[in-house]
Amino acid sequence: MYRSPAMSPSTGGIAVLLAVGAGCLALAIASLRSGSWTRRLYGLEPDNDASARANAAVLGIVGVGLFALAGAIVLELPSAIVRRATILASALLSFVLGWLVAVRDRRELLTTPDVDRKTGRRLGFVVIGCGVLLLAFVPLVWLEVDDAVVAVGALASTFDVLLAVAFAYR
Repeated sequence: MYRSPAMSPSTGGIAVLLAVGAGCLALAIASLRSGSWTRRLYGLEPDNDASARANAAVLGIVGVGLFALAGAIVLELPSAIVRRATILASALLSFVLGWLVAVRDRRELLTTPDVDRKTGRRLGFVVIGCGVLLLAFVPLVWLEVDDAVVAVGALASTFDVLLAVAFAYR
């Protein structure tokens, strides 16, 4: 099968990272305007500037993170370092977001509108739990285990998180 030298798999992956990162940043910027369609998409009141700024901050951080990951790939940093840094940064951001929601009662950071304090606390602790699950992948990456083991772990973690979010909303 012929493969064009101009479009390698890493080029396609970088393009996807940049597109999703740009989309996150565009949504973040669009949600800052009062009465924007993105505020309605989130289920926010059109004049709720604090919640819109909080959602924009989260989307902005995700967008910048995706740009950083694309930059690391372009600069051809060692993949082991990029994998570990990505997992550790994601875990740290999960801890911070979960702590802000669960402990500091910053429920406006959630994209779910008008959750009560108790549900917000439970969701915040679920996000902290996501950070703990992410840390479990660091040894797998460090030891360079088989991709199938990582995939099974990721699927199991996803299932656990879905169940935890469902119970948090109960």
